[in-house]
Amino acid sequence: MIPLVLLALAPGCEPDARNDATIYLDRVQRIDLDDPVAERRRLVDSLASLPLSADEVVDARDSCVQAHRTILDAEEATRRARASLERYPDESQIPAETRTAIESDIERSNRLIARSRPMFDTCHRLTRDLEVRYRSRRARSED
Repeated sequence: MIPLVLLALAPGCEPDARNDATIYLDRVQRIDLDDPVAERRRLVDSLASLPLSADEVVDARDSCVQAHRTILDAEEATRRARASLERYPDESQIPAETRTAIESDIERSNRLIARSRPMFDTCHRLTRDLEVRYRSRRARSED
């Protein structure tokens, strides 16, 4: 008798992928690359802290968080380089140590941007898969 009860309860113990996907999709779609860095960082941190249990949704979330954090880090390196450059009215006045730091920030930014491209590809693919799987069904069932 007990095994039948366990079998009956087992499906209820599985993660609710549809609910996780809906929450994730709503949250990830709020992130706009044109928004200010501080706002995007806040939204990405919020996305990262979502308590999800469905593996496919966790994978999409983690992929997108990694991609967004990588591009945010690239933008921060660019901001540092620009701020350093703006302190000097003439490029010839930039001390060698500062010039090296600027070049390092620019190189870091370029590397991070290049690294983020395949991350965003994965993020968008996994997100699109969730949209197709969970949002299109809901839309069809509401018709």
